Amino acid sequence: MALEVLVAAFVLTQLCYAVVNCGLLALFLRRPANVVDERTLGRVLEANGGQIDREDGQSSRVAVQTDGGSLKGERGSPKRKHSLGPDCRLPAALQRRIHVFVPLVRGRWRGLEATLASIAVQSYPTSLVSVTVVYEPRETDAIALEGAIDAERPPGLEVETLSLDAAARAVEQTRGTGAPAGDGGVESENPSENGERTWWATGTGTSPTAATMLTAAFESRSVAADDLVAVFEAGSWLPVDAFELAVAGLEEYDIVQTKHTVRDVDAGILPLLDSMATAAWSDLGHRSSTGPYHLLGSGYLATGRVLVDATAWRRRTGDDVPLGLAASHRGNTLGVVDRYVRLDCPPGLEAWLARKRAWTRDLYHRLFARGWNGVDDLRCWSGTLLLQSLALLSAVGVPAAVLVAVLSASGASVALPLTVRLLVGFNVLVWAYYCLRAYRAAWDAVPFRSWPHGIAYSLLANPLSQALYATLWAAPICLGFVDLARGDA
Repeated sequence: MALEVLVAAFVLTQLCYAVVNCGLLALFLRRPANVVDERTLGRVLEANGGQIDREDGQSSRVAVQTDGGSLKGERGSPKRKHSLGPDCRLPAALQRRIHVFVPLVRGRWRGLEATLASIAVQSYPTSLVSVTVVYEPRETDAIALEGAIDAERPPGLEVETLSLDAAARAVEQTRGTGAPAGDGGVESENPSENGERTWWATGTGTSPTAATMLTAAFESRSVAADDLVAVFEAGSWLPVDAFELAVAGLEEYDIVQTKHTVRDVDAGILPLLDSMATAAWSDLGHRSSTGPYHLLGSGYLATGRVLVDATAWRRRTGDDVPLGLAASHRGNTLGVVDRYVRLDCPPGLEAWLARKRAWTRDLYHRLFARGWNGVDDLRCWSGTLLLQSLALLSAVGVPAAVLVAVLSASGASVALPLTVRLLVGFNVLVWAYYCLRAYRAAWDAVPFRSWPHGIAYSLLANPLSQALYATLWAAPICLGFVDLARGDA
């Protein structure tokens, strides 16, 4: 009886795997047309009468020939050169001011100095970049924060701090408008004809507190319509040409989003596996420039005009959707910068579970709250939903597959029809292809110190480890659903 139940569970999970894998194949085979890379920079320079200097060899991530020739080259950020501007290949006419906002939630600023350092060494002119670190006075020691920033402040980088009581502001504005909180944010007043405010930062992977802080910080700064707004979480590490490519991308798109991976892959097995999974996930998302699309909580850039327009659209329609969906409904196009912003990942299991649990809870809270109006959410989060479906299936499918394999090897009579064997073969092939794509993304995203470091990384992040990591994801997903059932969203 037990053997029959085991085989039934194995066959059922393989059927479900096949359905999910068909969806993944559709994403794999859909070539993105909205990549922002060296070719984008080449087109922008060509349109403005410039060209990329190649006298020192092929140092760029992709060697661009603006005369329409072949594309070839190595992966990796380009060396910093003095060509069209101060360490920047963009002409001065295309260089715009960038307002960077870094929200500190729950008083955490671990890695903030690394974020500021990576911004300061950008190939983009530092004189055009200002950083605002937003924090809550009840959770952050202002003196300690200022001391930490002053001790590590990169020379020439403008860094300011902004103290904001997000909870009090949210309550005050909710009472003032009589509107309920929604979509991970709070309705408040944005300078407008009717005196209302809408949180433009909601629904981007940020917490409600961070959304409140970001919106208030945006309103407190003089951001011109053509100025750029960028959001990064503390601990983010930016590639040296991230701003340069993002600004070039904004010549062709209305919003640009960087890809993500994990920064400290040597901190433990969880950050190492998360770096590969996050890089692969970044490659699966954002396959269309017209949307519907979502924005991640860190690493997106847009003009002040786009943020104001998206907010005004939400206010007029009363449609409480995340920023990415609002922008796509407005007709704003999305470009994906082919660079990986490296984020922190908790090395401990408890902290890792807490972070993934909160992220999953917020995602499904938005989807369930929108009901049938959330079709766009389902479309733009399809890659995430498919991967999380794999995680839930793996909680049963991986143990069942291992037991069936062990029983078959030990001589037990486990009879599987030909159709089931073909199904298993199909699932194995798709998983192998996914692993290859994950390896490719990770090799592009993670800067290995040496070739032995890269080999060690690849051996540890093997397909079996990735399968076990996917199975582990079932825990925060289920805990997130439990939180939703309890009303803890």
